[in-house]
Amino acid sequence: MPDRTQAPSTKLQLDIPYIKPQATVLGNGLPVYFIEGGSEEFVKVELVFLAGSYFQNKPLQAFAVMRLLRAGTETRSREEINELLDYYSAHLAVDPQKDISSISLYVLNKHLKPALDLFRELLQYPAFPADEMRTFLRNQQQMHLINQKKVQHLARTYFNELIYGEQHPYGYRVKAEDFDSLEAEDLHKFHHSYIHAGDAFCVVAGRMPDSMGQLLSDAFGHEQWKGDEIRDTPKFPALSPCRRKVHLEIPDALQSGIRVGKQLFNRTHPAYHRLKIANALLGGYFGSRLMQNIRQDKGYTYGIASNLISLVRSGYFFITTQAGVDVTEATREEIYQELKKLREQPAKEEELSSLKSYLSGSFLRSFDGPFAQSDRFKELLVFGMDHSHYDEYLDTLKTISAEDIMESASLYLREDDMMEVIAGRPY
Repeated sequence: MPDRTQAPSTKLQLDIPYIKPQATVLGNGLPVYFIEGGSEEFVKVELVFLAGSYFQNKPLQAFAVMRLLRAGTETRSREEINELLDYYSAHLAVDPQKDISSISLYVLNKHLKPALDLFRELLQYPAFPADEMRTFLRNQQQMHLINQKKVQHLARTYFNELIYGEQHPYGYRVKAEDFDSLEAEDLHKFHHSYIHAGDAFCVVAGRMPDSMGQLLSDAFGHEQWKGDEIRDTPKFPALSPCRRKVHLEIPDALQSGIRVGKQLFNRTHPAYHRLKIANALLGGYFGSRLMQNIRQDKGYTYGIASNLISLVRSGYFFITTQAGVDVTEATREEIYQELKKLREQPAKEEELSSLKSYLSGSFLRSFDGPFAQSDRFKELLVFGMDHSHYDEYLDTLKTISAEDIMESASLYLREDDMMEVIAGRPY
């Protein structure tokens, strides 16, 4: 019988079961990557466009284009589109981001051809009907107005503006009037300029039929969808790094939204892996130092977390939480104390072992199955990287020491460099 009074020994599992993508290029130049796997006759077809909000020349352009693709085409209404998707047991997911916009089709193989035909029609011939657009924008505007009363939302949006600037697409804070200024012509212009094969790649995952390549070529490989514009990537000046603070007074707030952080680099930086692990120790999982101190010991909040965000042209670090108005200042002080401790207090052997076990397990779970692997592979494509990036992360996780974590924190996470936004009642 095992001795249950003793904790089992831990051993890092560091072998990633990669599914090697098979690559091809359609006749119009669209790169396609196939990730074969799974046991069900079911596939995910995802098209990723270099068409995030970074490229728009009017607020909400990219967001509205992607969200309204299924609102109607030149020959079909929203109701007809939804009925067909239901008939094919298909699901569409759109994801407009800052650097990219993607749309995914999930469908059974037996409905693949007609579903792909509908998918092609939505992508290539959207009508952006005026009535659908206005209804959508009114609803989004109402959600925006509601969010303006939520301290966590305000802390997030003002923080991005604080670290990048109000004119930078990474920092622009949407205003209520932006929803009124968008016109159907704006959507058609953005769609024509960015939603085509010349600015995209496709990742297919699942158990695919032998005809998968030909079906994709028929749907997305024709020459007229290649795109006919040569565009320069817009450039925006970066703000000079200096400590800045914003306190937004919300008179009737019961809690304060707190966000502390700074502009940093993205996943292509050589220091990224070490910093990612240091961040996890600080606030990247339930057993982190921030959680143990501010939630478990002090009881100031239900949850607190820190994270590193990778954007194509930048990156940033942040700590986020909500705390009662009466403990806002105490929470803020403890956040800075934990940043200081990360530089000065080495992780104990048990703390470091638990961190490594958690990170290795969660990382390997993120590769579980062909759909998950397609998500990880998409990240690499967006940043121009290959699978060695993930191998390097696991190598770093295996060898990193407490001293390495302290050094990374000393270089990049000094409390004196942080910017902060607090949204709530005066304290």
